[in-house]
Amino acid sequence: MVLERVEINAKDGMASGLLAALHEKGVPLLAGIQGCIAARAGGGVENPGKVILLVDWASLEAHEAFKKTQDYITLAQILVPFANGATAEHFSFV
Repeated sequence: MVLERVEINAKDGMASGLLAALHEKGVPLLAGIQGCIAARAGGGVENPGKVILLVDWASLEAHEAFKKTQDYITLAQILVPFANGATAEHFSFV
């Protein structure tokens, strides 16, 4: 399994909108993707302008395959109106 951690910096005053968009559209979209085991999103406590998206993938290859689909573009379109940059990292679990 691979955990993808995406930290998204929200545009000023848009963190709650970003989080709502992820809960309403982004997480359900990811839940239907082959190879996605689970997805969740949360808001920053110390930094309320930051949102984290955590996605458990069956493998890094499953995530890479997702990035070549229309669903990936749709997810990006959900995030772009709210986001002011993001970083992503992957972690493996045995």
